[in-house]
Amino acid sequence: MPQRCGWWVVAMVGLLACGPAPVFVEPPGTNGTGVDPLPGNPELPSPPQKGPDGGPSSPDGGLDAGIPDAGPRLGEFPPVQTRLPRFELSIAPEDLAKLDANPTSDDTVPVVVVLDGQSARGQVRYRGASTRTLPQKSFKIELDSGHDLDDRDHFNLLASWNDGGKLTEKFAVDLYTAMGLPVPGAQYVRVSLNGKDNGLYVDMEHVGKEYLQRHGRERNASVYRCGHRNCEMTLQPGGSYQGDFEKKTNEDVSRADLDTFLTWVNRSDDAEFEAKLERFVNVEAYLGNLALDALISNNIVEDSRSYWIHEHLRDQWMYVPWDLNNARMLYWRTWDETYSIISNRWPQAFTLYDPEVQQLWEQRQEDRPNQRPTWSLLATRVWDRPALRERVLAKLEQALEGPFSEAKANAHIDALWAVASPELATDPYVSPTHVARARDSLKKYVRDRRAFLLKTLKTLRAHGTSPLVIHEVAAGSAGYVELHNRGNTPVSLEHYELTADLRGTPRYRLPALTLAPDQRVRIIADGNTAAGPDHLPITLSRQGGEVGLFDARRVSQTGKPLVYAPEDAVYYGPLPAGQVYGRKTRGSEDFERRPVSP
Repeated sequence: MPQRCGWWVVAMVGLLACGPAPVFVEPPGTNGTGVDPLPGNPELPSPPQKGPDGGPSSPDGGLDAGIPDAGPRLGEFPPVQTRLPRFELSIAPEDLAKLDANPTSDDTVPVVVVLDGQSARGQVRYRGASTRTLPQKSFKIELDSGHDLDDRDHFNLLASWNDGGKLTEKFAVDLYTAMGLPVPGAQYVRVSLNGKDNGLYVDMEHVGKEYLQRHGRERNASVYRCGHRNCEMTLQPGGSYQGDFEKKTNEDVSRADLDTFLTWVNRSDDAEFEAKLERFVNVEAYLGNLALDALISNNIVEDSRSYWIHEHLRDQWMYVPWDLNNARMLYWRTWDETYSIISNRWPQAFTLYDPEVQQLWEQRQEDRPNQRPTWSLLATRVWDRPALRERVLAKLEQALEGPFSEAKANAHIDALWAVASPELATDPYVSPTHVARARDSLKKYVRDRRAFLLKTLKTLRAHGTSPLVIHEVAAGSAGYVELHNRGNTPVSLEHYELTADLRGTPRYRLPALTLAPDQRVRIIADGNTAAGPDHLPITLSRQGGEVGLFDARRVSQTGKPLVYAPEDAVYYGPLPAGQVYGRKTRGSEDFERRPVSP
């Protein structure tokens, strides 16, 4: 598709229709169902009342999920909590010194946790990526086996020290909840450490077995977490600086389901992409997440370490976001308190069309010369498909008129502030000058962001209208890429480049040909450059892959080639000899496989 100028598994025989799917190994004892057949275990959970994401409703936007006859209506913010739970943490001085000596370590020490008068023992460490050395620590707590507090045995207590008013993450969670999206619950809590007040925190729900139960998901679903600096949906980490997916449930069972899912995302045809996405992914939730990411200006999604949940009975995958404070709408307490929150971040966050992909790549190349551009392949492919793109934009418009309207958003910000403000007044770690401006800064962001998004809707709908496009690809030693000028004026190819690796900067300049309107030309991908300037030094894999067309005249502010915003990108699945893959008609966005033509 030309560009503008993010849950299944298994016996997915048929998911990769053009080639054999990897074999999925069922969890032991599941009789092929993905759910262990213990007596009394229903095939599908039946929560008393479902919220708009398909799970039980939550009465106060916090963690009391599963209570019937409560919960927000779709498009309405959840009620704000009326009570502030109190966490009292007791850590032996020598163990606390051990944590402080190496705050980036994942080694744990013993802790006694008292929550609203109830006590339990467990293990604790500091949590976070770049936040562990900040003055106010965040805590990750796992209670000892057989212990729980408030029916929970895992706790993520987020200090939100960087957030000038500690509003961003709670507002974002409530916004996603209002739009019916799967998201961890969050509530404000007060934390003390060894008898000393440690300030206001956000208690963020752990995504694991407890989450599955609270949100009415299959009990034996597999929960995967993106690796460090890696939420891209690639087949494997792209460099030594990235971590692989981490399995959070069914840890002793093969991850073949995830491998099959990623294979489909990376090695499948655009022709069947929408139908397969509809079948094997909770697509409404995923599209809604892309729309809401645009609202909050979700920034460093690559390192959010978000989650994918695979429900084996439904044979469907669901995305659950994490680190929603990684957003431009965060009011940074380390910046001058008078600055205005950035509100003009491009809406196609963490995709091949996001300008910040370029910025992040150039910035990180200074420390890691082998750093590759990072973006979500699945989100990119959604934006590339006209019908899916329109559904994302419809959800965005729904949110702009609903919970992200100034009236509703401001009212909810005021309600959150009524809870947080008195606590911030006695929080030993906050910046009073930032606290004083935090609420108004977030309201200004809502106003400015709405105005920016409303102006960009027309441009977003025009995504995929470049005149020069990839019309057809053939793989193997006799492969080629056929280009088509579907515009109304001639196009010179001499400034354009082709690549079979959208994340790779080595690209191959096209010959100095001019295509008249509606004219096509084949560039031979046989690896034999000695045969002429219309031969590429690469071949296209028969196992499936991608082809990108870039305009070499477009460079960044520092003069480097753009690693985002190609003129066109096409994805194809396994392509045997005698078949080609391309658009059904000239200039269309519909694709098909067909026999090789002369």
